[in-house]
Amino acid sequence: MSWNFLYIKRLSFQSSNNWGVLYIMTSNNTWEKLCYSYELPWSTYETGPLKNKSKNNLSRIKIGDYYLKPRAGGPKGWRLELQGTGHRKNIQIHRAHKSMFIEGCILPVHFNNFTKSNLSKGDAVIQTQSVALMKVIKERYELLSKDNAGKALLCISAILPARIENTALAKA
Repeated sequence: MSWNFLYIKRLSFQSSNNWGVLYIMTSNNTWEKLCYSYELPWSTYETGPLKNKSKNNLSRIKIGDYYLKPRAGGPKGWRLELQGTGHRKNIQIHRAHKSMFIEGCILPVHFNNFTKSNLSKGDAVIQTQSVALMKVIKERYELLSKDNAGKALLCISAILPARIENTALAKA
């Protein structure tokens, strides 16, 4: 048994775009836009036993549903670890560092838009705001887990290229 908790809609499918929009479930069972998500771009192995699978520490994970397990301690503090990620291990949603450096995890970040005039990598406010976002996620998790049985669920989807979306709509 599981319950919907977080939803990420990536701004592109398999591309170099790092951004998505992170939604969080409310106590009224509706989705609320929380912030943007930041991940590594899509990259796969070209040969070997992991051919066409996302690269460890160098790529985002594939779209899909993932159970979430809370973790705490260490410099990243409270965070959520994704379960069922196949060959990928230790994929987490955790606070951003001001450098925005990651190795396959998902960072909640607060930007009004994606222009450099707003914030740039290295600004201390990135980390401060991300820590605050993780506090919101933790508080909501604790609230919702009291009323829901089973594991919290993250759904990751992506905006498909227009020609694919149009084709899918035409068949519907």
